[in-house]
Amino acid sequence: MKNEYIFFRNDMRIDHFHFNPINPKCLDDSGYKYFGRVLHYLEPIIANLGLRIYVTAWTTDELPTYGDKVISFILQDEFGRDAPYRDKVKAIFKTCGTNPFVPEAYGYGNTLEQISNIAAQAKHLSKNVATRIRNANLKYIKKQKLAPVHKIPLGYFAHEDIQFIPFEKREHDLYFAGSIQHVKKKTFQIQSPKEAARNRMNRALEDLSKKYTDIKFKSLLTGGYGESIKTSNDSYLYNMMNTKFCPIPRGANLETFRFYEAIRYGCIPIGESFPNAWYYDDAPLVRLKSWAHLSETIIPLLEDTEKQKEMHHQALAWWRNVCAEEQLAKYIGSILKP
Repeated sequence: MKNEYIFFRNDMRIDHFHFNPINPKCLDDSGYKYFGRVLHYLEPIIANLGLRIYVTAWTTDELPTYGDKVISFILQDEFGRDAPYRDKVKAIFKTCGTNPFVPEAYGYGNTLEQISNIAAQAKHLSKNVATRIRNANLKYIKKQKLAPVHKIPLGYFAHEDIQFIPFEKREHDLYFAGSIQHVKKKTFQIQSPKEAARNRMNRALEDLSKKYTDIKFKSLLTGGYGESIKTSNDSYLYNMMNTKFCPIPRGANLETFRFYEAIRYGCIPIGESFPNAWYYDDAPLVRLKSWAHLSETIIPLLEDTEKQKEMHHQALAWWRNVCAEEQLAKYIGSILKP
């Protein structure tokens, strides 16, 4: 029996259509270019298993149908919610995990930022608590089997055919384009964890560029991520390819497209907080104690060209061997194939 592929969302809009992963661009129009290509490589591995595969994004509460041949892929759920239908499907694959409380998000910023972090994660947990209680009840009291939830990489969002630029010929030492706050507040509010962290990053980058004027640093603050990646002669991805280090600030969630967009081109990611996941463990990135330590951390690296090249090659290898579309397809296939 052939596998059936369905894209389904019921959150901000109702979107429900069948697609064929033989075409690697099958999900490009829905914004999931990386995952469409993952499924393109996955289909030959799991061909003729008779699976019904749902791809969704923020929809975690329901699927159109259930059964022991149903697989759910939940992409980009920043709230870390658990699916209430785990007793009704074969397996779930999910970016951002199912735990709203993320210990690795703490330890940065001032007291207000910590309070904001706790409040944000408590808000996320409130969206999840009934489902988690229900699933715990099914598992421990009713002894029902729940489908496993497998964490998978978020992957890239921006995708262009960019000619590879050798590391030693790249024009920028650091490059960042993105937003600090893309939702305008109507009244005074404590900064969100994303906004607070990005403001601290922005101050650190400004201090670095003023203190070390010979550093080649390019930045573009925008109203939102979408504005940063518009294709042009000076596009987001061209500049990403043309830089050596890429600052990776957190967003609403610790998981971010920017990490994958960086290592895909051999940029060296640098940041203070990253998710705890198998595809980040031992990844070639520079972990800061905080953005305040940016200068003292990156200056020795900028002075060590051999270390830079080593980390550049490690980043390319991490993408190629761990996070690339074909590698993720093999990982998922090893779980689904009998």
